Amino acid sequence: MSPDLPALPLETVARPKQARSERTLQRILAAAEELIEEKGLADASIPEIVRRAGSSVGGFYARFRDKNELLRALEERFFRDVSSLVDELADAGRWKDTTLATIALVCAGELVRIARARRNLIVAFLHRSTSDPDALAHALRFRASVSERLSRLVLARPERLDHPQPAVAVDLGVQFAFALTMQILLVGEVRAAGRSLSDDELRDEIALNFLRYVGAPAAQRIPSLFPSLTRMRPWRTR
Repeated sequence: MSPDLPALPLETVARPKQARSERTLQRILAAAEELIEEKGLADASIPEIVRRAGSSVGGFYARFRDKNELLRALEERFFRDVSSLVDELADAGRWKDTTLATIALVCAGELVRIARARRNLIVAFLHRSTSDPDALAHALRFRASVSERLSRLVLARPERLDHPQPAVAVDLGVQFAFALTMQILLVGEVRAAGRSLSDDELRDEIALNFLRYVGAPAAQRIPSLFPSLTRMRPWRTR
């Protein structure tokens, strides 16, 4: 998110009293995220963050007690951005004239894209969750919220799902997608049949696995449907 864009107040940061201070805060957050993505959390030092943000170490500590508090603010901002994207993806009105296969493919593509583009940032969040029960609980609630919103979208559609428990199947299908994408975060790739899958291949396999698991109509399970959809990427996180 550009530091020049208006931002909603973050609960983890005291609200700046002046517009200039707000812009400085957004620059610090943006610089921190960029450096974490480039170098990882451990190598993104506070002096380097503030230098890139055009701020000062004093300006940093006026807003954050330490890097952990900065990470909490980045995590809150990240979840807000992704939640906004999920709201768009789960909006039934956007999919009125499309198939469930299209929905599955676009959602899988966004999941893979975010994992790839923001890998080091998410890894930093995962690391924090191993020592902070509140962070772990927040992450699990967020995943459950994503699954719930996407489940409502899928289950409200006219296609009949053959799985004996459609609600369970959709929920688990979303969790399977998250679990498979986790390999990008942990090892940087997903391997199958002795080779690394491209992100496009992984997107297609996640979508196909979801459709087959939930028992989508047979016509939507044909892999040859996917090449015509590979350029679909209508939404991006800020």
